[in-house]
Amino acid sequence: MKFVPNILKAFLINLCFIGIIFASESCPAVSPKIAGDTPTEQVDAILNDIVCSFIKLQSSNDGNLASTLNLTKKKILPYIDLEYFTEMTLSSHWDKLEPRERKIFERDIKNSLIEEYVGILSNFTDWENIQIVINDYSQIENFANVKVSVSLKKQTGDTSVTLKLIRTNRWKIYDLDYQTISIIGMEKMGYDSKIKRQGIKKLIQKMLKKS
Repeated sequence: MKFVPNILKAFLINLCFIGIIFASESCPAVSPKIAGDTPTEQVDAILNDIVCSFIKLQSSNDGNLASTLNLTKKKILPYIDLEYFTEMTLSSHWDKLEPRERKIFERDIKNSLIEEYVGILSNFTDWENIQIVINDYSQIENFANVKVSVSLKKQTGDTSVTLKLIRTNRWKIYDLDYQTISIIGMEKMGYDSKIKRQGIKKLIQKMLKKS
């Protein structure tokens, strides 16, 4: 979906930054499956696993688009709760959809995220001088927010990012906040606009043809 602005692309780069400090000191990573069960421990393990995998891919000189896509499907998508992401994105439309229609939207969102971000991951190579601090986290039952700060050595200022997690059988990321902007918020604006112009049934048909 082309409506996603450049600021959201910074989310993914920041997500990579979050992991690189851990990864540079502790690769190979501990799998999230055997890591501790607190939100911060899982964020640490998830990002560690992602970034260590990309470091290994680049060191093999095989960081092309196809390899990056395969790695994204194996190492990033399993840590994202796409179903809840889709439910929050569609908001008031969600209850009106049949289970099959919900899956169609979920697949479209997944493809959209891949289309927007895989190229960035494939081209990003400067992993030097990144510093990360997990500042704080809050948890209410099966929801948690993990706040982190990202900065570059010898430069003033940092970037604050909040990862939002939900737990069903395990913690998964369902949104990222950068300042006052969230991925879900931007995706919601895009889908709401399309549904308003075309109607939800026509939009579903177009998504089916595209797939």
